[in-house]
Amino acid sequence: MKDEDTIEMGAVTGRLRALAKDMRLTILIVDDDELERILISDRLEARGFDVTRAANGAEALDLLEGPCIPVLLVDWSMPVMSGIELTQRLRARGVDDSYIIMLTSRDSTLDYEQGYRAGVDDYLTKKVRDTELLARIHSGFSTYALRRSLKEVRAELAVALANKAA
Repeated sequence: MKDEDTIEMGAVTGRLRALAKDMRLTILIVDDDELERILISDRLEARGFDVTRAANGAEALDLLEGPCIPVLLVDWSMPVMSGIELTQRLRARGVDDSYIIMLTSRDSTLDYEQGYRAGVDDYLTKKVRDTELLARIHSGFSTYALRRSLKEVRAELAVALANKAA
């Protein structure tokens, strides 16, 4: 491991710890490859994340019936339900706070466009370095926190406007 990798990871991990004061650092990994799920989980759990795993999109949908999970790492190609279909269903259900990172070996421009249209927030290719993975996860948690804050402010504003109109 290079010194620059250690420095970058330390900075990102420190910023994530600051976010953890306001939310649980929970990540859902959705991938049909069990070894891939385990390897990514081990990497993230070693850095203090609470990791939940699902083998496909349908299993992930069931898990997401419970409390909101801020960040999802989703494989594109899976049996039962693909990552794209999972994303579309989540966004159609109104799950718009969660940050979805497509973690895939697909990397064509057309794939990106299809993913963004479905509601994917970010892309990473498999075999990603820890520094990049942590940086993107940090962005995911930051975006999640901002989306939640915006939703709260909008709700408060709606109440204030309704009270003023009454």
